[in-house]
Amino acid sequence: MSNLKTILNEIKQVFGIKLADSNLGKTKAEKKAKKSIVQIHEQKFDKPLGQLHKATGKLVFSDSNLPLHNIQLELWDRDIGTPGDYLGTGITDYNGQFTIYYDPAKAGFLDTPDLELRLLENRISFDSDNQPVSTYRIVYTIKGEDNVNQKEFDFGTCSVPYWLYKPDSHFARLFFSELEGTPDDYSVGRTLQGYDAASSLVPIKAKHVITNTLHPEQPTLPEIQAAYPPNLTIKLDHKNPGYTRSDEYFVLRVLNGMNPCFFLRHKNNPNQLKVRFNWDAYEKDNHHDLNNVEAFFELKDNNLVVTAITVQSRYPDSVAPHSPLKDPVTYTPSNGEKWLQAKRIFRTNSFFAAEMIEHYIKAHLQMEQYTIAAFRNLRKNPVRLMLFPHVKSLVNINQRADEVLVSPTVGLVTTNGPLTPGSVVQVCKERMASYDWKGWKPRQPLCEAHTFAKIANLYWQVLTEYIDIFFQDYQEEIVKEWAEIHRFSDDIVEHSVAYQPLPKISGDYDWYDDNELDKPDIPRPTVNGTVKATRAITVVDQPTQTDIDNLKELCRYVIFHLTLWHSWVNDSQADEGGEIFYNSLALRGGSFGSEDDPAIAPNIIESTNLIYMVNVLTIIKYGYILKNEDGDVPQELRTTLARYKKEFADLGYEIGNIRTLVNI
Repeated sequence: MSNLKTILNEIKQVFGIKLADSNLGKTKAEKKAKKSIVQIHEQKFDKPLGQLHKATGKLVFSDSNLPLHNIQLELWDRDIGTPGDYLGTGITDYNGQFTIYYDPAKAGFLDTPDLELRLLENRISFDSDNQPVSTYRIVYTIKGEDNVNQKEFDFGTCSVPYWLYKPDSHFARLFFSELEGTPDDYSVGRTLQGYDAASSLVPIKAKHVITNTLHPEQPTLPEIQAAYPPNLTIKLDHKNPGYTRSDEYFVLRVLNGMNPCFFLRHKNNPNQLKVRFNWDAYEKDNHHDLNNVEAFFELKDNNLVVTAITVQSRYPDSVAPHSPLKDPVTYTPSNGEKWLQAKRIFRTNSFFAAEMIEHYIKAHLQMEQYTIAAFRNLRKNPVRLMLFPHVKSLVNINQRADEVLVSPTVGLVTTNGPLTPGSVVQVCKERMASYDWKGWKPRQPLCEAHTFAKIANLYWQVLTEYIDIFFQDYQEEIVKEWAEIHRFSDDIVEHSVAYQPLPKISGDYDWYDDNELDKPDIPRPTVNGTVKATRAITVVDQPTQTDIDNLKELCRYVIFHLTLWHSWVNDSQADEGGEIFYNSLALRGGSFGSEDDPAIAPNIIESTNLIYMVNVLTIIKYGYILKNEDGDVPQELRTTLARYKKEFADLGYEIGNIRTLVNI
């Protein structure tokens, strides 16, 4: 019965994708997007103000009872079976209070108005003259009384479920209803690309799952690999057989791959460096190997050379944190096949850390705290023009990432990786507890081949110039509506995780660069006795120059991670994990063995799931800064970035590949 259920689920996925990709599916998606669009009416009256009626009230967030400020409102006469009659418009003040004047005669002949309050959210794009254009949609309605004839009607204090924080969450996460979805929509173009991308890949995986359900030894790993598009390593080896298993390529991926690793430098010899992955503090699952690894490197004439890899394995029954370990064994290039296998073990550690930490935690989970706070608080302040193109869609994709990456039952990281679901959550807590924007900047290059660090610093320069231009153009309005920034900052700090420094490095090595590390000497805020990981931008409604500099620094940090960092890590997934013999999230059977040994590689289902998922997560090509498909990226960013096209190209990087936002 379970086999039949598995097969039916796979067939259902294929059918669902095909239907959504049909003209009917596309039409439905377009209509859904257009349905929420409303136009703002101008407030015009034929009567003096004294002859008008008015509606008053106060709006508060339902999760905090704090005022819902600066939100656009419309007052309507609610008519059953007809569109209703527009009566007036207004906006809440910083106390959440509003007053809307209206002429009751606008409800229609002999019709006493049945009042309804509509809350509107606007998104801003730019026209061909770079002028902002707002599009409004209804996000919530509040039903007032029927047949209101008094001159002044008070809606009272209304609790609004607007961009709510998820209660009892370890992190700042959006609360959403399974029935209603999130308050943020994908662009129609992104939605349709998602259908197109998945429709080519879902049938491949479904065929493998169904075949394996009926015939447990099938398909073979080579058959699985051949069914998917060739990735970077397969293409490179087709041109130059064996290149991707070489020491040269190994070094390049450690420096510039999906996980551009952070190096430790020997305290007494600056030319000796290493990268390590240590999992002693975490519980291992029962299906995969978990190895601690250290790769040692030497700088020679501004080139980095790998010299040794140390592997320390757990015993088969050592699943608990801090379990006994086998003695570490060191391998060098002179060890032949064992050296190749040690490099593969290191690659799996790096890939697993990249998927869980550098991708999910740093780019997705961390950025949600800034996203929710921005949508809750930024409506009049021009900084929203800078942030919204990048933070939109994040909560949507994060809900999906919770399932496809870290779900205890089907998540790629939790089922294909070596840690238990509880340990994955533990890693999330530890990492989030040390991340912050204050004092952060990209690492410095280690050597000539460290192109990631060079590109990151060049992009940091682009963002610095762009943000300086933006603040110069909009500073008066930024300062005028600083109260929104104050509330934005308060929300971030209030919902930040508690601060917890990462363990200090002991022994003969220390970090080669502290640019991306936390700066413990910079004070952190304390809320209800808890020191928070994320620092405040400001604590006042009228900013100092330090406050303005803080805001610029936070914007640069957030935009960097939502654009270049996520683009780099996300779009390299298929490069690293698209060939099952080159890399995977974990190995089995002792880890040491030839690439074509199926007892060492992931099993059949894990293999097809991995290749399927890394392709899905890279195949959607929508939402780029320079393409500006949704028309909402400020011109200042696009022109500043474009000026550096040659400098990026000289580093081998195409700036057209930088995504505007995290929508995949």
